[in-house]
Amino acid sequence: MLDVRLPRPVAELIRRDPILRMLVEKAVEKSIRDALIEILALDQLLSDSKLTEEDVVALDKIIKARAWEKLRNYADSGGHE
Repeated sequence: MLDVRLPRPVAELIRRDPILRMLVEKAVEKSIRDALIEILALDQLLSDSKLTEEDVVALDKIIKARAWEKLRNYADSGGHE
């Protein structure tokens, strides 16, 4: 389980509204799942690679930035892609 810090009014609203809580949980689960699938796919693709540590750090930054971008886009669209 992950702890997510939210502004108190948002957390309270999510806590009180089971439908909203379910929508938020599904959105977070999908975002995490998508990011992990992408990471695992890249890991598999790069398993025989001769990447340097610097290459790995650069890829890590790209993947994290794109994962956050997807999460922001998903949240901005109201949970619809």
